[in-house]
Amino acid sequence: YSLLRDLLSKQMHYDWGLRAVKSVLVVAGGFKRLEPDLQEEALLMRALRDFNIPKIVREDEVVFFGLLGDLFPGIDPPRKVNPQLEEYVRLACESLGNHPDELFRLKCVQLEELLEIRHCVF
Repeated sequence: YSLLRDLLSKQMHYDWGLRAVKSVLVVAGGFKRLEPDLQEEALLMRALRDFNIPKIVREDEVVFFGLLGDLFPGIDPPRKVNPQLEEYVRLACESLGNHPDELFRLKCVQLEELLEIRHCVF
């Protein structure tokens, strides 16, 4: 996380301290309980990626993914999917007369994933 703090742009919502490390470990522990046969490198990479991606600004994504690629070469586990939640978001968009854009649905799911770990996301 010290590399992320040094290399990424300075954003008020970035947290690279011990609270963030603990949160990633909680996520990784949850993944391990759900998928005990998954390799630990893939599990940790998924936890780091999936927990941090929602808060990374677009300009920092290249650096962030570059660091992940350096730390975990050749490892790119699929994102954990919650099809029921994604379907509810799609239905909610349609019931409001909005187009259920894929990026919007992803951001809704990512927000729910962050709220599972933290009580707030400001």
